[in-house]
Amino acid sequence: MNSWAAEGIFDCNFLCICVLGDRSAYGLCKEMSNQMKLTHCVNGFVESARDMPTYGQLGCQGFIILDKEHKVVSEGTSPFMQVRALAFQHVEALLNSVCKNLPLPDLCPGEEVQLVKAPAGLEKLQGYRGICTRAEGDKVDFGFMDGPLQGKVIAVPRSSVERLEPMDEESMQTCSSGTCGQGCSTSASKACQQAEDCGSCNGGTCKPGMGCEAGYNNAGTECDPSNCDRAECKIDPSFVSQALDLISVKVASMDSEHEECAVALRRLVETRSREVLEEVLRCLSDHFAHEEALFEEHGFGVHANEKLSAKTSHANEHRRLLDKVRKQLSRGPSVPAPFVRELLQEFHEHTTLYDVQYADFLASKGAK
Repeated sequence: MNSWAAEGIFDCNFLCICVLGDRSAYGLCKEMSNQMKLTHCVNGFVESARDMPTYGQLGCQGFIILDKEHKVVSEGTSPFMQVRALAFQHVEALLNSVCKNLPLPDLCPGEEVQLVKAPAGLEKLQGYRGICTRAEGDKVDFGFMDGPLQGKVIAVPRSSVERLEPMDEESMQTCSSGTCGQGCSTSASKACQQAEDCGSCNGGTCKPGMGCEAGYNNAGTECDPSNCDRAECKIDPSFVSQALDLISVKVASMDSEHEECAVALRRLVETRSREVLEEVLRCLSDHFAHEEALFEEHGFGVHANEKLSAKTSHANEHRRLLDKVRKQLSRGPSVPAPFVRELLQEFHEHTTLYDVQYADFLASKGAK
């Protein structure tokens, strides 16, 4: 948002409003400004419960977009934590139309769609739900959210997909960098569909569960992360250090548990084993449960409107991360490097974007 405001590409104002509704709002507003370097957009806060809005949602759930007459164009764009960079493309597609007085696009990147007419030879894919990763003219790139082609993308005519209602935080599946958006060609996808229980597409050649990105080497044996030379298997040490360089949330027990989670995640980078991923799941589950208990004890993020409840949004994000890990555990004995990268990145973003919200509040309540 700050980058959009600085670049001046869109003739509009960007507002970031803290809606805690009490005196701690000012502190969070300042912390958000410092963390996100908000120097070009309007950054404000609501410090009284009587002034709180009755409509809206938190920024992590998407942007609210108004036109020049302040009429609502979008009640909520795609949430970043679910669709990653596609969320920004969704906003840009709408702003491009609003600021140029053009008709709104009927489909934007990041929106959920259903394949209502599958390409010839791929009839079994009809009915699958996915994400629009690109919409240009009469062509749509369809990213699969589930099934044997999960994370893969095919190009289809616009008439072949139907836009669905926006996803809620509990049902939305992750479609992030490293999953949807790095797809096979249609021909490779067709080959995948014809292979029973196909796990991945590798250069148009499908083998159930094969490929280093699926945790296996070319011979089909388990991939040893320390010996595999393929780029897909490598995780840059500098990325790991940056992702696990966590800020303090001013609550000693939470900082300590964050470090415990970071230790488990470092072990996952080294081993990429199911056993260590199970350890990560236990560590995250225990930490999230303790964190939510502190929210209940001290009354953090309570709001009559669930869409404005920081506690509810935070807990939903906990569930999403845990479900992501459980889903990976259900796929087999090994853990692919792209998944590990995503998990580290999302854990870092969770502590930076979500946990910072409770830091001053819980610290002021004497939480230990």
